Amino acid sequence: MASRSGRPLPQAKRALRSSRISIAEEVIGAIASIAAKEVPGVSGLKGSVIDGLAAILGEERQGKGVAAQLTGDQSIRVRLKLVVQYDYPLAEVARKVQAKVKEEIEGMTGLRVSAVDVYIQELDLGDALESEQLPKKKQQQKKKEAKDS
Repeated sequence: MASRSGRPLPQAKRALRSSRISIAEEVIGAIASIAAKEVPGVSGLKGSVIDGLAAILGEERQGKGVAAQLTGDQSIRVRLKLVVQYDYPLAEVARKVQAKVKEEIEGMTGLRVSAVDVYIQELDLGDALESEQLPKKKQQQKKKEAKDS
């Protein structure tokens, strides 16, 4: 309840102090996953064996390739396992992912992000093997291997 001045009454203040808001680590992971996928050059996230089994069973896990952990100083540490598209500068993509993930988590939750660790697990070659994107030497090597088999 509020007084006529709009200030909370003492009873209301006590109630507010004892209230808590909790955000599950899975929610933090989902925010991180969506933010990372918005960065140009990111094809997706690389999940674990458990994530692969869940996909086979038709259960898509939102936090695939993401782990979020509350640290001792009450900040969040995020680990992401990325798949990056061929022909994008890996270090630049990783830095942009770190900045985007930190910005989104802090903006949406009010929590402080202490670290965003990025592991580039896979390179998405897409159609690069058939195009001019790969150096000619690699294309010639591929043609030679095809003739030998």
